[in-house]
Amino acid sequence: MNAKDPAAFLDQTSDAIREQFADEKSLLGFGEYLEVAAADPVGQTRDAARYLRDVFDHYGSYEVQRPYGRWTRYRLFDAPFAGGEGAVLGHEAVQARIYGLLTDFVRQGRVSKLILLHGPNGSAKSSLINCLIGGLQDYSATRQGALYTFNWVFPAAKMERSAIGFGGARGIDGLSTYAHLAEGDVDARLRVETRDHPLLLLPRAQRVEWLRGLLGADASLPRSLLEGELSPKARQVFDALMRAYKGDLREVLKHVQVERFRISHRYRRGAVTVDPQMRVDAGVRQVTADRSLGSLPPSLQNEALYEPMGDLVDANRGLIEYNDLLKRPVEAFKYLLATCEHGAVRLDTMTLHLDTVFVGSCNAAHLDAFKEMPDFASFKARIELVQVPYLIDFEQEKRIYHALTQGPAVERPVAPHTDEVAALWAVLTRLERPKSEAENEGLRKAINGLAPVEKAELYALGRAPRALAREVRAELVAHAAELYEQTREERIYEGRVGASPREIKMAMLAAARRPGHACLSPVALLEDLRDLCAQKSVYRFLQRKPDGQYHQPEKFIAAVKDWYLDIVEEELNAAMGLVDSAATGDLFSRYVDHVTHHVRREKRLNPVTGRYEDADPRLMAEVEHRFGVSGAEAAEDFRTGIMHRIAKWRIDNPDHAFDLQAIFADRIRRLNDAFYAEKRVQADRIKRELLTALVDGLDALEDEARQRADHAMNSLRVDFGYDQASAVEVISYLLKSRPPEQA
Repeated sequence: MNAKDPAAFLDQTSDAIREQFADEKSLLGFGEYLEVAAADPVGQTRDAARYLRDVFDHYGSYEVQRPYGRWTRYRLFDAPFAGGEGAVLGHEAVQARIYGLLTDFVRQGRVSKLILLHGPNGSAKSSLINCLIGGLQDYSATRQGALYTFNWVFPAAKMERSAIGFGGARGIDGLSTYAHLAEGDVDARLRVETRDHPLLLLPRAQRVEWLRGLLGADASLPRSLLEGELSPKARQVFDALMRAYKGDLREVLKHVQVERFRISHRYRRGAVTVDPQMRVDAGVRQVTADRSLGSLPPSLQNEALYEPMGDLVDANRGLIEYNDLLKRPVEAFKYLLATCEHGAVRLDTMTLHLDTVFVGSCNAAHLDAFKEMPDFASFKARIELVQVPYLIDFEQEKRIYHALTQGPAVERPVAPHTDEVAALWAVLTRLERPKSEAENEGLRKAINGLAPVEKAELYALGRAPRALAREVRAELVAHAAELYEQTREERIYEGRVGASPREIKMAMLAAARRPGHACLSPVALLEDLRDLCAQKSVYRFLQRKPDGQYHQPEKFIAAVKDWYLDIVEEELNAAMGLVDSAATGDLFSRYVDHVTHHVRREKRLNPVTGRYEDADPRLMAEVEHRFGVSGAEAAEDFRTGIMHRIAKWRIDNPDHAFDLQAIFADRIRRLNDAFYAEKRVQADRIKRELLTALVDGLDALEDEARQRADHAMNSLRVDFGYDQASAVEVISYLLKSRPPEQA
């Protein structure tokens, strides 16, 4: 394409669009459309529910494994049609519920209920619906997602025959359709506002027989085609033409121009959002009052034609969203009772049959109030409630804030772990105190004693508290899925009350502007969260009564601070080279090798000497000392426990390669901690050297200290993503919060 030649550019663009228009079969005669339907009978006999379910299937799905269960995630909610912008993070259970309800509608042959997403403000209800709409729009532009409706076309007087009221200046008997007439040869075109399916133009009995022949006698057909009829205006036109042509269906169908349409939220075509305003969602107006349609044939000018209009009409054959449905007075949406049950809405001059998926959203508090109303029982039979709580997995929650920190809204540098700190605190405000009546006493005590941070780590990382016995930790991790579902049926379920992502984002933006900080860091964010906690009259979650360690947002700040400082200290120790994690892993691997031979009472081959020797008691004792194991009997029990864990892992994972790092991740972590503890005095000195180098420059240090600081600075930057501003802020905060005497 020659961009410097506007004329050539316009010609090439015009040619490309014309080819695309023809390739997509955008305008067809009725006979041509029957060929399309015969070639793809499954695709062309879908109602709105099956079509939306096919949108799910079009993008595919994949399995996600979380500590609280295995889930199917639908790529539709990754927003591939928008390059990932607007993706829904987590909420796989909600996705599965929507897909299941659509499947129920498909089996029933029609949409019979409104899907109502309910949950706290900011829990992604609108994001879920936006993905549905975005997927519908994108899929309708594909070949397999082609949707068709029709218009009525009336040739100009110079071409028309006298049979329907015009004198014919030029015969058109040879034409099989008027769909392709040039604009100058058309006097009037009547649009079908409800976007009726073209197959509804066929008589019902013949339509069903033809489709059964294409699909098989036992094929499932939606009621919209099995029992459906044309909309009232389209039926009036059809009947008038049948009378004019004395029952010749072929002549009537010549006036049909089948048109492909694409779903568009912007242009209210098959996707409409209804806000909680006070007005009716559908109405009618008289068509013949429009002077532009005065050229209709006399056989139609004598008809009082009415066309439907409004949200329900615009959404037909797609999806209608009722945003904040319960903010409207009940009387304003009572019509949904009959509409959902029968798929029809009664207007002044007609009954309008709809083929639409009804989706709504509402706040959890509004739903509670609605349940207390006498009308709720009637509505419950026509509504499927889908719970959309806040996320309680901070690994998923942090992705929300990571997107914010990577965008243009934050102009300052961002320190590592800022999104994690934000996510963890938010999740802690949403957790409920766990309760267990398990027969296993160890498991029962472990669950009932879970601190909020420990519960959050169990959900997000599958990590149980280190202080628990190994067997209890394993049982607790296995129990995570049951714990995750524990409060789902309760009025105050986990994730219903807590800090909204919107509030956390505002706190992060405020922290990014906070004076005295050169970057957006967890340090600045924690200060801003303290300010947020002071606004108890504003936020409901700050008004909850404490329940043990739970429901205490202010105390969560201190808990998150300690959690964060543990991470920072571990990173700094690694950057300073005081402990080599790889070397620690290698040491533990050698320890396990010696323990294995010791327990089995076997000699082991010394790779250095080439001789078979007993396991090294000094190496085993040295490692066990760092685990706090003392005494011969305790050492033997500890070693036997190592062997039991390996045996159990092999039984549970017969198809997996042996992975010592995975099996003993907790042990290796504790071994690292022991090495850190032994070198804390040295670590503190290097931290101060590093801070001096970052603030005053490397030249402020002696040669040996300069080398240590330079190495640590490079490691922090390359291995952990710290820039100078964030490194200065974090190290200063660590030294202030954990001075040597408390280290």
